[in-house]
Amino acid sequence: MTAALARRRPGHRPAGFTIIELMVTVAIAGILAAYGLPELRSLIYNQRVRGVTTDLVASLIYARSEAIKRNAQVSLVPTGGAWANGWTVQVSTTTLRAQDPLTGVTATGPVGNVTYRGNGRLPGSSQVLFTFRSTEMSRVTMRCVVIDPSGRPTILMDNDTDTTNGCTT
Repeated sequence: MTAALARRRPGHRPAGFTIIELMVTVAIAGILAAYGLPELRSLIYNQRVRGVTTDLVASLIYARSEAIKRNAQVSLVPTGGAWANGWTVQVSTTTLRAQDPLTGVTATGPVGNVTYRGNGRLPGSSQVLFTFRSTEMSRVTMRCVVIDPSGRPTILMDNDTDTTNGCTT
């Protein structure tokens, strides 16, 4: 049976969409996309903050490991004096690793360097705190990195959405 005969046969409908069906499908897809787009933006901004936090922790673990391995002081140094400009891991004046400037994330941290001694500990007995927030969306969860005096970093999240009190546990 040829295609021309199949179209003429009673009760047989040609394959494909009508223009009305296509318009309804596109309209439904548009509504769903408009509903999901804000959540997608929030996901992207959350991932930026999470990624930067993870990069800092990786750099801190690397610096601590190098300090123990070399039995020397290893420092995490903010680029240009600001953590948002990135940072470098240094032994004396030799750069071991560098982090690019942050985009879409506000970073606050200690004034000056974070230095690990040859035993992997921080000098002094106080904790060091870093905070990371999205610059594009205020409802993105702030994340903190706390380094205890033993030198181990821990990631915390701001559970109460109050950015003035840091991250609560």
